Amino acid sequence: MPEGGIVLFIVVPLAGSFFTLLEKIWPDRRITKPSVLLVFLSCLLILLIYAKPIFQGEEYRIILGNWGGPIGIAQAMDGFAWVGLFLVYAVTFLALIYAFSDKTYDSSFYFFSLILTSGMAGVILAADLFNLFVCLEIVGISAYILIAYAKKERSILASFKYLLLSSLGISIFLLGIFGIYRNTGSLLFSGVAGYFASPTGSARETALILAALIAGLGVRTAFIPFHTWLPEAHSQAPHPVSALLSGVVIKVTFIAVWRLSVISGSLEVRNFLLCSGTITALVGVFWALMQKEIKVLLAWHSVSQMGYIIAGFGAGTLLSVSGSLFHILNHALFKSLLFLSLGLVIILTNEDSLKKIGGLGRKYPLLALFFTFGALSIAGFPPFNGFVSKKLIMVGLKEHPAAYWTLWITSVGTLASFTKLSALFWKKLKKQPLSQSTPLRKGDLQKNSEEEVFQISSMKKAGLNKTAAFFPLVVLSILCLITGLFGRPIFEMLHFLIFRQSPSGIFNPWTMENLWETFLVTSLGVFSYFLVTSRGGEVFQSRIRSLRLSLDWTLVFLLAGFISLGLTVFLSKLP
Repeated sequence: MPEGGIVLFIVVPLAGSFFTLLEKIWPDRRITKPSVLLVFLSCLLILLIYAKPIFQGEEYRIILGNWGGPIGIAQAMDGFAWVGLFLVYAVTFLALIYAFSDKTYDSSFYFFSLILTSGMAGVILAADLFNLFVCLEIVGISAYILIAYAKKERSILASFKYLLLSSLGISIFLLGIFGIYRNTGSLLFSGVAGYFASPTGSARETALILAALIAGLGVRTAFIPFHTWLPEAHSQAPHPVSALLSGVVIKVTFIAVWRLSVISGSLEVRNFLLCSGTITALVGVFWALMQKEIKVLLAWHSVSQMGYIIAGFGAGTLLSVSGSLFHILNHALFKSLLFLSLGLVIILTNEDSLKKIGGLGRKYPLLALFFTFGALSIAGFPPFNGFVSKKLIMVGLKEHPAAYWTLWITSVGTLASFTKLSALFWKKLKKQPLSQSTPLRKGDLQKNSEEEVFQISSMKKAGLNKTAAFFPLVVLSILCLITGLFGRPIFEMLHFLIFRQSPSGIFNPWTMENLWETFLVTSLGVFSYFLVTSRGGEVFQSRIRSLRLSLDWTLVFLLAGFISLGLTVFLSKLP
């Protein structure tokens, strides 16, 4: 396969996006959905063609425009990039099929979704800093527009906050690019590696450059203290967009963080990520447990699960790093499943509050099953995929007891919050919910409390295509189960594909010790659920939810993180 072919991973979605706009010119020509299908089937086919040489150890590299000098626009595909591209195309494809079920998404929605896909592919393949910067901007702008797609007040405010913070973050990243170019005259990753191996500037300047690069990307990756935009953006976006943001967008940016951290070879950055990831996991699950809105709870769990991934990478042990890689894949699957399945709940009930919905399992048992697959996966329950990747991370973190026990407590909180969320399907409300077939008499809504009345619509009445809505849920549920049952061989394959060597030793998650630990976490999680949902717990939750972080403070946290990372690196270089 020619090296130049890797540019197709960016060009095909970009070209497909313009075909979707033709429907604006000829509204009677239904070409948007066929164009979307053709784009993703083509990309997955091209990816399949590259699979054999990539698995055999081949790497592809191209300089666009034949600019061979230090400022060439470079793209490269190795095993890590291949996995990242597969993740982007597969999850985005399923999310857009889910969007097919709802007629409210017009051609402009699919246009920006394909632009987002092209930008994410560019970030994964980028082998120079400026190319990476441009592709990150493409991702940021298209994500900003998609978050605000519904044009509701909360979604517009959430997208504006995301735009403001990501713009500040990318400006900091651009500052780091300037520092690298000023000292090396090169923008290629090879020049970056050479600079950090033998810095030509002062220790203070080197620390500032490295901090700018990592902190700038950290805003998009959403770990403490850079995560403040994520819960609002993910929760207020359309349901397919929420699945994309949580499933792949933040993972793609983390891949860039991963590459720059490895290139810099900085132990201080790894330690910073270990501490930040550990705190992110705990804070994320705490705030998730306090929420009463479905998608806000899921959004905070995106923060928490990224904490696992970042802490595993920061620890630097073989198992924790491998577990971090595997959890990127698993989280993309089960979190997309959760956002899409609960998105249907919100559409069918026209409610987003846990207080106002209950007993859905009786009317939609299949939807309850899909949710259960996702919930058991994120809670790390065997035989689902989260069990394997979380155990890899936890075993790899045993050399760091503080991080290990913090993530252990986080696991308890995760199970408690998804027990709370599962009440949507099994818990009966004080008064029976009114079905769509039940006629509403005048005054019924006033007589019942606002927390006890909701209407369950049928899929047809909600204007949904059942096949298009359920197909992605079926596929994602099966994948969550398969990647759990065959977790060890999949982990070994990913490890070999990325590190070009088989993992030393054999990791077996199915030990009695791990199963007993899962039982203990489950018991404590259920107990925590009853504690949180008690009368005193409800009062505590309401007080916590009343705490709001102002925009001023989010900017302060962002800059504080940038400065603290720079100081950490600088102080480590002092004699």
